[in-house]
Amino acid sequence: MKSPLRSFNIYLCAAAVLLAAGCGTRGLSPKKEYTSLRVYLEARNGARTGAQMVQVAGTPMYVESEPFLTEADVNMARLVDYADKTYAVQVTFNDHGMIVLDMTTSSSKGLNMVIYSIFPPKGWKEPKSEDAFAPEKTGAGQPRVSCWSATRIKSGISGGTISFTPDVSHEEAERIVRGLNNMVSAINKMSH
Repeated sequence: MKSPLRSFNIYLCAAAVLLAAGCGTRGLSPKKEYTSLRVYLEARNGARTGAQMVQVAGTPMYVESEPFLTEADVNMARLVDYADKTYAVQVTFNDHGMIVLDMTTSSSKGLNMVIYSIFPPKGWKEPKSEDAFAPEKTGAGQPRVSCWSATRIKSGISGGTISFTPDVSHEEAERIVRGLNNMVSAINKMSH
């Protein structure tokens, strides 16, 4: 039985492969790490609306088929370390992202923002097996290249910043932040 999650991950990981493999084109350096970020809204009516089913920390969730924010809307990212040894990725959005975040979250209280990140390390090569794209099937010796996270929307977010705790190691969270900031820098260079 083919899972919608698997085909969804394959589609998104293909974008990462293009970023990692085709870095020489369009101003991306093959010597840097790049991270993509997709922020989806939890689907109100689940499968009935054609939403995609994903697994977030082992919990199935339905998300809208298109993200409402991407790395193109990011101004900067940083890793926040807390005194209790936990950590979170904090993302600040640009002017466009701030407006979209505020409008979307103001009208979606009680739903989840579901965040997907692809963070292949420098020099990462596409696995030969299609199954290797699924984060839960990365396999021994293969670095993890993607993760899902969810954050409940309690009120509209007008400040343009979100924090989320991905289910990754501290080292992987650092890689997500480094790659996202590298991506923002590359996007800014391309737009000037």
